[in-house]
Amino acid sequence: MKTSLRLVLSIATVAVVTAKAETRNRADIPAQYKWDFTPIFANWDAWEEGLKQMQAKMDAYAALKGTLAKGPEAVLRAYKLSDEIGQLQYRVYCYTSLQRDIDTRDNVMNGRLQRVQAVFARFGTATAWFAPELLTIPQATVEKWIADTSALTPYRFPITEAYRQAKHVLDEKGERLISLSSQLGQTPGAAFTELSTSDIKFPKIKLSDGREVTLTPGAYQQLLYTERNQADRTKAWEAYYQTYAANINTYAAIYNGVLQGDWYHTQARNYTTTLEAALDGNAIPTSVVETLVSATRAGTAPLQRYIKLRKKLLGLETYHIYDNFVPIFHVEKKLPYEEAKKIVLDSVAPLGAD
Repeated sequence: MKTSLRLVLSIATVAVVTAKAETRNRADIPAQYKWDFTPIFANWDAWEEGLKQMQAKMDAYAALKGTLAKGPEAVLRAYKLSDEIGQLQYRVYCYTSLQRDIDTRDNVMNGRLQRVQAVFARFGTATAWFAPELLTIPQATVEKWIADTSALTPYRFPITEAYRQAKHVLDEKGERLISLSSQLGQTPGAAFTELSTSDIKFPKIKLSDGREVTLTPGAYQQLLYTERNQADRTKAWEAYYQTYAANINTYAAIYNGVLQGDWYHTQARNYTTTLEAALDGNAIPTSVVETLVSATRAGTAPLQRYIKLRKKLLGLETYHIYDNFVPIFHVEKKLPYEEAKKIVLDSVAPLGAD
């Protein structure tokens, strides 16, 4: 079963990476190869209405401040409303961000996405009261409410998690201050995205057979998986990463911004290390990661043997990281996209329609 699944996935990968669009003009691409956004919202007017509904629900949520101690129904009301807001947030955000992904240089779409992000940030500030207020109620009291109120049962986990992390929850003023930094904290990631997608200029190289290839991420991956000539893989690797290395100091500054943001939240929430802060949300001890790292370092021998075997079977004098992707056995067959799609869908059909 595992071998068959790997084979299907390998075929699908080859089919995807060998398929080339005849045009890069989106208007000329058939509809079946483009995202359909209408299941999220029918149009931008419907999106605007969804944004209004979300804001109204956010105002209603903020109005619940000071009510939680009244009993289980009050806590239930807050969690159910939070679910409703979350569903709208997901739709409002995805409808905008996916359309922005079509062309990250579209400033109209960038503006819409920033509107959504600003609304999310305001919601974080307006609801900074919730966790501190919940934690003023004794945990035993809330657990009894859950036991006596069946509708609260689905929320047992997030409620108990709030108490587990109580020592890292600040008072309302502290939580509000942290919420105000949310958009600031997204700035390094946004800068990275713009530099790496909107403003980047991908290089063009000439392969040994005379073909010219513009090394977009998709074309680069295709070349690594299909190009049998190591010299061409080397040329592609060096040209592709030199594109990023040309901005190495900017990337370093962006990464420093990420690290400083992590350190800020670590200190603000009274964690000892950034690793502890990153793992605590999933209740994972730092020893798990530390053990994984040490075990990996101590157990590289099988990987080294595998690499040596690949080097031998590929007939290479030297072996590099960009040689990890090309299949050991050369297969000429290329599947049309529709046929490859059918194979993949058939392979997961036993899992059911969902």
